[in-house]
Amino acid sequence: MKKIFKSITPEFRKKEGTERTYTFIASDSTRDSYGTVVNQDGWDLDRYNKNGIVGYQHNVYGGNDPDNVIGKGRAYLEDGKLMLDVEFEPEDVNQLAEKIRRKVEFGSLKAVSVGFIPTGKGHYGAGNEGVNKPDETYYYGGQELLEVSIVNIPANPNAVRVRSEDPDVVDEGSYVAELRAAELARQGEEEERKAREIAVANAEKERKLKIAEAIYNIS
Repeated sequence: MKKIFKSITPEFRKKEGTERTYTFIASDSTRDSYGTVVNQDGWDLDRYNKNGIVGYQHNVYGGNDPDNVIGKGRAYLEDGKLMLDVEFEPEDVNQLAEKIRRKVEFGSLKAVSVGFIPTGKGHYGAGNEGVNKPDETYYYGGQELLEVSIVNIPANPNAVRVRSEDPDVVDEGSYVAELRAAELARQGEEEERKAREIAVANAEKERKLKIAEAIYNIS
């Protein structure tokens, strides 16, 4: 099962009455630069909230440095958006977490990226939102949240591929390319099927016409 990374440069705020907790908008239903839309009603958050880790640059898949987990998170839906409360680890536990927290506070780091597994059946839009159309748009059917990371640059495919040891982890651009290729292949097969059906129907018409001509000539 493919694990996808989807990034957003979000709004965030410090949670009132706390020192190290910040609230991020982790995902919304806006069409992104890859031409995809996440189904906000389709989030499965159960597994994440049982072990809600927050990483840095998605360095949490198969890595050996525990400090790449920089905090804990709680995910929830609010006003049609996926929200995330991030509590950064204290400085005496993780100096990297403290550095990231200060950069978030300063404003030089503010992008988050969600790692998820697509669930359900997605689809391309109709009309101009169809595959290879001007506004090509793919709508996810649903998704299970695995982890959330603070990232330097949203949708950085090279960072994902180089640092991940899991062959099923792909950036969203690669995943969308696979979806597009599969949809084009499906459409090609459908066109071939229709062409075969038309050829068979034409052959049957020609056969019947020849039989009718033969009967006419005999009579």
